[in-house]
Amino acid sequence: GGGTSASLAAAADSQLRQAQQPQQKSTNEQPPKTQIRTLMCTTESCTDATPSTPGCKKYDTPLDECYNAATLFPGDESWSDMDIYDTMLMRNLKRTFYESKDGTCAGREEEESGGAPVVPGDEDDAFILPFDACVGPFGPPRPWGKFTLMGDDNDQEGEALSEE
Repeated sequence: GGGTSASLAAAADSQLRQAQQPQQKSTNEQPPKTQIRTLMCTTESCTDATPSTPGCKKYDTPLDECYNAATLFPGDESWSDMDIYDTMLMRNLKRTFYESKDGTCAGREEEESGGAPVVPGDEDDAFILPFDACVGPFGPPRPWGKFTLMGDDNDQEGEALSEE
């Protein structure tokens, strides 16, 4: 019966198509996509730090998606109230700050559609950060940070697919 594999393929195909639909703002039900894990620490010896290291605090933020850390982490003085957009640049993290404070990264749309970049105006608003290295100092209260790429690749480690 060749009919079952054709309908299975069609079902898988429609699932793929649904997965590629642009996501609406409700991120509660969806499993997180690739994320950036930021560990902010009080000391500069944070290369081997984990979320349970004393003096360190863990933050998970989205990749390729505008966010406002003041909204994600209310009352946390480690973050500014400016919008942030993280992208991959080679094998590093490029973190860009925008003047907007409402999670829109205002000015970014014009950039992508080929218009002149509106914000940020100068390169001081974007930082290239290496992964899995202790970098800083940023501002208090936890001036040192380590950035780790979470998600796609990390989930598959140790899960061998069994071919039966």
